[in-house]
Amino acid sequence: MKRIVVCLILAVIVLYSHAQIITATKTANLEVYAVKLDGSQLVMTSNELSVNYDQLQMRGELDLNTLKTEDELLRNLLDSAIAERITFFGTLPEGKFVFHDSMNEQFTVETEVHYNNLQSRIVISYDVSNRKSSIANTFDITCMGSLSLSEDLGVIRQTGLEDKISFRFFQNVQTKSY
Repeated sequence: MKRIVVCLILAVIVLYSHAQIITATKTANLEVYAVKLDGSQLVMTSNELSVNYDQLQMRGELDLNTLKTEDELLRNLLDSAIAERITFFGTLPEGKFVFHDSMNEQFTVETEVHYNNLQSRIVISYDVSNRKSSIANTFDITCMGSLSLSEDLGVIRQTGLEDKISFRFFQNVQTKSY
């Protein structure tokens, strides 16, 4: 009887160690906020921000052509961009992006940003809620941060905007073990 129990436990451990974790990541919905020098707020949006997670590594990419706005000032800024993509990556803190049925787990990630030949560091604040269903572990992610037009993106001309632009994005990530 003891042998059967030990064999069953070993079988479960071996099967679990060969389990594959599949991560399904939907594109994030991005909102970018800029402030004109007169104090009025402007908004750009994209539904095509790509942010992927591999273990504790976060990698993202934004094609600037996907940003939409009704404001002529922001459209002119986008049209004058020296590159089409912004890429970024960072390392998530250990134990903060794991399933444990929680609401509003908050942490920050120091993120490296690459735009054209420029490289800078920003901080992205995460707010993660997760829940488990019979199908998958689901993470609802909200992130916020800011960029400097001059320091992070190399904009040196007068734009009619304050230097800092802020952003937030919303994303849904599901993990499944097989």
